Amino acid sequence: MTTGEIVAVVSAIVASLALAFNVLKDRRNEVLTSQGVRDKLDYISDTARDTREDVRALDRKLDDHAARITKIETRLEDHDRRIGNIETKE
Repeated sequence: MTTGEIVAVVSAIVASLALAFNVLKDRRNEVLTSQGVRDKLDYISDTARDTREDVRALDRKLDDHAARITKIETRLEDHDRRIGNIETKE
């Protein structure tokens, strides 16, 4: 085997190792990037779920307030009617 052939074989081995290293490095970076995206999507999903629960709680409060306002309006109308009756008797 000549020196040129030995250099060619060693060069081919070094190039193959460098290629394999770069492929592994790219895959690792891809996995890290993919994990980062998944983490962000999980955070967004959790935030959306929390927001949805908060909106539902606010809707329940609005319904409760609407019911209370309706009762108060009914009582006010009743009081107005009673006051009107008292005023007409006097």
